[in-house]
Amino acid sequence: MAFAVTRSFGAIPGLAAALTLGLGLSLCLVTPGASARVEAAQFRSSPQVINTLSSTYGFVIAQDITLSRISDEYPGLAPDAELASAYFKNAFPNITHRLAENLATLMGKDHAREVLDDIRRQIKKELDSQLTTDKLTSDFAARFIEAIHLRAQGEYLPSPFKEFLLATKYQVEPVYELYDGYFQQFHTKGHSKSLGINLALHLPASWSAAEGRLPHIVQKWQSQAGTGTDMIILEIYDLHGETVSDAQLKVMAATDQLAQWAPINSQMLDSGLTRVDHRQVYWFDIAMTQRHQGTPITSQTREYGLFLDDKLIRLHCTSYHPAADGTAYAKAKTDLTVDDGFSEIKPLCEGVMGSLVVMEGN
Repeated sequence: MAFAVTRSFGAIPGLAAALTLGLGLSLCLVTPGASARVEAAQFRSSPQVINTLSSTYGFVIAQDITLSRISDEYPGLAPDAELASAYFKNAFPNITHRLAENLATLMGKDHAREVLDDIRRQIKKELDSQLTTDKLTSDFAARFIEAIHLRAQGEYLPSPFKEFLLATKYQVEPVYELYDGYFQQFHTKGHSKSLGINLALHLPASWSAAEGRLPHIVQKWQSQAGTGTDMIILEIYDLHGETVSDAQLKVMAATDQLAQWAPINSQMLDSGLTRVDHRQVYWFDIAMTQRHQGTPITSQTREYGLFLDDKLIRLHCTSYHPAADGTAYAKAKTDLTVDDGFSEIKPLCEGVMGSLVVMEGN
């Protein structure tokens, strides 16, 4: 059953709630760090993040030392070891420097330098005792070189090193993590919250997936292996027989009716229509400030909505950070910190939504 464009959205069972509930409630899914993000995808200051960044740095250093030892012990394998090292450095350019820069941002330059120097000393000491002549066999050396080639392709990288390497590499332009082939695929088929909708999505490989607590949240993903301040949420709502046609959506977009679908107290920045998987979808960008555990949190969100029969599929991507002192409401067009964070996640959201495929049999 279709409804008239002029009909009140609040009177449509399930639709008004679907279009306003999720964004307000999604705030509880992420607790930001103590400092605002001052650059794109800055890592949060927490013991877990600092320890994992440090361990990832050590992982790469240990790999480099082992390749160097192989070249020294087996000159015939030296060209292969150097080539494997070059492949990895090409896949993750300047990675040790960028990991060190992130740690310096979180810990301070002097403290980070001391920690990294200590990591290098400890790893060298441990490898000196482990990579003895009887253990560093030619067979081991050849297999290790092959493993580095695979790691350069994103394979055989243990977690959480893989996620933090990718998050560091694509810190400035996270959408290219998808385009370069580092993605995880999610299917709704058989999911208890799918409402019979069968679709597939690609998400960045470095993002951590989790089940949503609310009945309409099918899946959520958090940046930087679940430690970051960006969130992507997939929702499916039952509209109980109501439908929205392409023609109706066009009229709504032309008459600014998309604005009323945003959460209360949010600021509508932009909106429009686009096509995904040969289907028309709406989109809008909003900014808002809410209080979470006594702290004002500013966020910007890109949301997409696809009506499929009497179901609504929503994908929204949000960048959170603590609001400036005294901020009572979103001022996204003048808040450069918010704009900087949103400028990274918005293209990523476009890439994720662009990967959506609705399977046959819905």
